[in-house]
Amino acid sequence: MSAIFKLLKRAGRNCWSKVLVIITVTGFLFPVILLAQMEWICATDSAGWSERYGHTSVTFDNKMWVIGGFTGFFLNDVWYSIDGAVWTQATASAGWARRLGHTSVVFDNKIWVLGGWDGNYFLNDVWYSTDGVYWTQAASSTEWQGRVLHSSFVFDNKMWVIGGMDSLNAPRNDVWFSVDGVNWTEATDSAAWVARDRHTSVVFDEKMWVIGGWDWNGPRNDIWYSVDGTNWTCVTYSAGWIARGNHTSVIFDNKMWVIGGIDESNYRDDVWLSADGVNWTQATDSAGWLSRCFHSSVVFDDKIWVLGGWLETGTFGDDIWYSRGLGVEEAPSCATINLTFKVLPVIFNKNVKITYSLPKSSIVRLSIYDSSGKEVKALFNGKQVAGFHELNWNGKDKASRKLPSGAYFLKLKADSSTIIKKIVKLEY
Repeated sequence: MSAIFKLLKRAGRNCWSKVLVIITVTGFLFPVILLAQMEWICATDSAGWSERYGHTSVTFDNKMWVIGGFTGFFLNDVWYSIDGAVWTQATASAGWARRLGHTSVVFDNKIWVLGGWDGNYFLNDVWYSTDGVYWTQAASSTEWQGRVLHSSFVFDNKMWVIGGMDSLNAPRNDVWFSVDGVNWTEATDSAAWVARDRHTSVVFDEKMWVIGGWDWNGPRNDIWYSVDGTNWTCVTYSAGWIARGNHTSVIFDNKMWVIGGIDESNYRDDVWLSADGVNWTQATDSAGWLSRCFHSSVVFDDKIWVLGGWLETGTFGDDIWYSRGLGVEEAPSCATINLTFKVLPVIFNKNVKITYSLPKSSIVRLSIYDSSGKEVKALFNGKQVAGFHELNWNGKDKASRKLPSGAYFLKLKADSSTIIKKIVKLEY
């Protein structure tokens, strides 16, 4: 360590001596070992269906499905895919009215669509299909009041409808169930949790769960469960993640996951998981995809998927992303490939040019890390063709904030090959 202090003492004679101090100290104190985070891969940045939000997605018949939503106008189209990259339209116009904020479940070997908003009315109709093409109306007007931004799931061989916003623009905390989609029974007209919409629900550990959402006063991060839909228990009034709504939740790797959403003022791109609903762990604070809400998520092919949504840019998305979970990186069967990777200049003030060549088409992730091992920005994450590629970094993080002087690390991962290069940002 004495060598470090001698270098610090001599620093300040000119900017280049400062640079040498930064490089040398970083070499002593920070071996180039980057912390593993949940990795997300872009299956496609344009799925082919209209960019949208407020849609739903399910896994059915060994396919992922995207159902309805809004793209400047309301939609009632239905799409499916077996790989997330190539999508086929099952129908351009399903039998039910165009809508957003509905729910969809798979029950009795059928896809179901429940409620939503068509731009004029809060709906309480129920539809089903065995193929996504032809739809049958199970009920034109159910016992539960028309609503949007509710949640639905299948539990105890029943379909459930929970909370949401009614025609008076008021959040609800009623709970309903049905064994056929036609006849509905109210489990409770006032659950113990505060009336809300934009929440999520999952089935986990033989219980039904309600996660976050918005009430009259704003977003929430409380967690509740029930075994009968009538009696509800709060496991925490404040989960570790920032209160939010319009997020998604799935069950994966025997855990509950919370993905994206919107808090009081910001779109989110963080991902959290829990094995009990009480203790939550952040899988990543920056997933790589643009922060978003009103997206959809499913579990398919042993991966978590994120599909479309309302993006932080104010636009709608039709991009598709997937992850194999926490600490599991994409592992293609191909052998390690040889990469050519250059960064100029390695000591920079404003911009860095990054060039690399791929000998074959690869899944590529190029990220910037700070000296603590935290990813500050993903420059690229997806599939790239063989050949020469060039990117630039302006020294800013994913929120376009100017980063301070110091050492940073570029991590290029292409299939099973990884290269890390150190660069230094200097203000002068």
